Amino acid sequence: MKKLNAKQLAWASKETFEAMRKKRLLFFSILMSFCLVIVGTMFLTGAATEDDFFKIGGGTIGLATIMGAVGNIDSVTNEKRVGKQVKARLWIISEDQYDSTQAFPSRSGRERGNIPLKAGEYWHYINSVIDSPEPKFNAEEGEIASLITNELSFIVGGMEDDVLNLLETGIGQGFYVVWEICSTGEKFLGGNGCKPLKLSSFTGGATKDNTSSTITFKNQCGEIWSKYIGNTPTEDPDTVAADATTITMTDNSRYQLTDGTAAAAEITSFTSVTDADIGRVMTILGSGGSHPSTIGTTANDFLVIGGVEWEALANSQISFKVFKDGAASYKFFEIAGTRT
Repeated sequence: MKKLNAKQLAWASKETFEAMRKKRLLFFSILMSFCLVIVGTMFLTGAATEDDFFKIGGGTIGLATIMGAVGNIDSVTNEKRVGKQVKARLWIISEDQYDSTQAFPSRSGRERGNIPLKAGEYWHYINSVIDSPEPKFNAEEGEIASLITNELSFIVGGMEDDVLNLLETGIGQGFYVVWEICSTGEKFLGGNGCKPLKLSSFTGGATKDNTSSTITFKNQCGEIWSKYIGNTPTEDPDTVAADATTITMTDNSRYQLTDGTAAAAEITSFTSVTDADIGRVMTILGSGGSHPSTIGTTANDFLVIGGVEWEALANSQISFKVFKDGAASYKFFEIAGTRT
């Protein structure tokens, strides 16, 4: 048998290694594709969230898999690229207004629904100086983990008592803030159930240039601003009569159900709906009691996720978006992540 020289041995070793590398890469690609198909199907059916994409392979994921989940990124129109397009009116609640006995709304995709409030609590607004709100986000790679920082700064004119009271009592405290993009009407929420925004700093005074305060909210967590598809209620919910099977839609965004007198009533629709209501989000609040109402899947205008009935238990809620499906008919789609 002819003995191989050193160059031949090196070449043979290299070829063997390359063949094995290609086989391993092919096997890994097939395995990851299979996992993505499964998780992707679960995501589309509501059985999984986007976080599940990042749990494939014991918590690690390759760049190809990340982009497989993200998809293509196209350029956007100029109206979405220009600056100074955050609405001056900001909506805010303090952390202690959140009813922590209820689950904080989970995020579906990038969207988050209504934050449950304690009884008698409402959202408040801050009218900032036009063009002053500047929501930002940034992150830097860490040696072990990477944190995302969300920051919102804005200017409030004057030295009114309510502003100074907020600054004195709110510094270092937790808040949830909603801001809106003027060109699209999209709203964004800062803070989640684990970490609200913190009133981190402020500067102000009556200077030779102006009298104002610059206020900054900030938090560090694992996610950027959520799209907010909930409401910012400033009034008590409308009360729905006991045993009612429909809800009369008004300009209110919340509806409080009442316990049935002898049996559970099934809510089948909203009434008094017009085209002006298309796209609105309606939140229905549970009553609890011996005969709580239900919203099911048959003979009604509600479309519930997975065909799973909702029961109006105490401290529960569910939100629906209004959709027109005919010349004079409407349907109400459950918003993912709003059911408690």
